[in-house]
Amino acid sequence: MLDILRIYTDSPLRNFTYLVREPNSKKTLSIDPYDPDQISQVLKKKSWNLDYILNTHEHNDHTCGNDGLVSKYKAKVLAHPAGIGKIPHASHSLEEGEKILESPDGNSYLKVIYTPGHTFAHVCLLQIEDGSPYAVFTGDTIFNSGVGNCTRGGDPKTLYETVLKEFQNLPGNVRLYPGHDYLKNNLKFSLSIDPKNEAATKALAKAEGMKEDQEFWTTNFSEERTFNPFFLIFDPKENLVSGIRNKIQDQSLASDPQTLFIALRSLRDKW
Repeated sequence: MLDILRIYTDSPLRNFTYLVREPNSKKTLSIDPYDPDQISQVLKKKSWNLDYILNTHEHNDHTCGNDGLVSKYKAKVLAHPAGIGKIPHASHSLEEGEKILESPDGNSYLKVIYTPGHTFAHVCLLQIEDGSPYAVFTGDTIFNSGVGNCTRGGDPKTLYETVLKEFQNLPGNVRLYPGHDYLKNNLKFSLSIDPKNEAATKALAKAEGMKEDQEFWTTNFSEERTFNPFFLIFDPKENLVSGIRNKIQDQSLASDPQTLFIALRSLRDKW
C-alpha cells in the first residue's frame, strides 16, 4: 500500500500538501507543494528523497513550493497538458488514466483523472489498492462539504459535469484528501442553506471538537453525501431545494441537479 503523509501548511488559505511514497521503489511524490522548507524537514525526518512533484492545477498556492524543491531535489514536475507553461518547472504532461507510483505487482498506484471546472488544467489522483478505489486527492475540485470555486479560470457547469462523472458514483468508503481545510466554514454554509440537516449539525460539532490546526477529519464519500450540499443535489430533499430558492429569492428555480449545483456555487461565492 502507498504511504500517505498529509502536511498542514498553516497558510492563509489553509492548504494541504501531500507526500505519497511507493514503499518498494521508494519513489516519493509531493502533491501541491506549498512550503519547500516545511516539506524538506518532513522528508529529512523520514529519510525520504523527493522524485516527483504533481500540481493538481496552476494556481500559485498549489505550485509555490516547486522552485525550492526542484532546486534541492531535482524533482520532475508533472501536470495537466494545459498546465505546461503555466506551472513552474512542469515538464511531464499527464495523460488521463496514467498510472503514477505503481507497485511492482501492479496492485497499488495513483490514477490520473482529468477534472476540469475549478480550472481547465486540473487533475485529481485516484488511489487504487488491490484493484479498488481507496482514496482520492482532489486539489480544488472537491472539498469537505464543498467544491472549488470557478472564479479564476473555471466554469461551474463544467465543474458540475466533472462531479457527476468522476465523483458522484465513487464507492462510499473512498477517502477524501482535499487541497484545503475548509470543513468548518463549508459546514456552516451548508447549514445556512439547510439548517435542518442533522448530519451537517453533527459533523460541525465533531469538527469543532478537534484540535485547531492539529487534527483533521478524513471524511469518506458516504459521509460527504450526508452533509455536502453539492452531493445532496443529486437526490434533493425539499428542505435543500426550498433553502436554495429562498436564498436566491427565486421560488421558480428548477430542482434538477445541475440548476441546483450552479445556484449553490453562486451562493457560496457570495457567502
